[in-house]
Amino acid sequence: MNIATVIGIVFGVAILGFATYLSTDSAGVFVNFPGLAIVLGGTLASTFICFPLKEVMRVSSTFLTALKREELPTDHYIEAIVSIAREASSRGKIHLEQALPGIENEFLQNAVQMLVDGYSREEIKEILDTRIEQTYQQELSSAGIYRTMAKLAPAYGIIGTLIGLIGMMQSMSVGLGNLGAHMAVALTTTLYGILLSNLIFLPIAIKVEKRIEERVILMCVIRDGTLFIKDKTPAAIVLDKLKAYLPPRRWASIDRAEAGEGFGQDA
Repeated sequence: MNIATVIGIVFGVAILGFATYLSTDSAGVFVNFPGLAIVLGGTLASTFICFPLKEVMRVSSTFLTALKREELPTDHYIEAIVSIAREASSRGKIHLEQALPGIENEFLQNAVQMLVDGYSREEIKEILDTRIEQTYQQELSSAGIYRTMAKLAPAYGIIGTLIGLIGMMQSMSVGLGNLGAHMAVALTTTLYGILLSNLIFLPIAIKVEKRIEERVILMCVIRDGTLFIKDKTPAAIVLDKLKAYLPPRRWASIDRAEAGEGFGQDA
């Protein structure tokens, strides 16, 4: 994860915790393990009902991937594709076959393999478009799971509060001395649900969606670059066309020289 992101998260959580500590004479009132268990247990149970087990288990790895870096190295891939286009125009399929073992990115490797195998332009475009769409839909389902959990958590927070209120009403038959303490404990479950929704689940969903957008852009760059190579487009034109996928602030990072070894594994 980017250091600036880590610092921002730690700083924000520290401010939230410090403000919470100052808001009451006893910070222990915010500790309610049964309430937390109700919110987490209920949210997880409903999530497993809504989605297949494999999809739910896969979302943790999706989140870790999304946090790995702020931006995918799309500029490096553009340099690599331009280098392949330059060499392919002068050396033909021989260079493409020789370049295959050094390509670690599976999507790019498959695209170049189709060029080597002599697929038509229409076939290459159709196959790559289908793979991009399938990847987009599959990864988007992960973000959907987090968004569902963000909707469920506050609901179970309210359920936990109702359970606490029922216990509080029952205890009133004994006396009213601890009524305020019981009410505070009951309300913390609603707090847990809202916090989990807005501090954990919803931000994760947004982060995963942003990562999906970047990954689709990267795959589109590879697709278009492959088609340009198939059309024998000059390398300089390939570079200018692929740069359009990047914001202007990143254009300067693209080196017109041949790309270094290895093309990454992020698509």
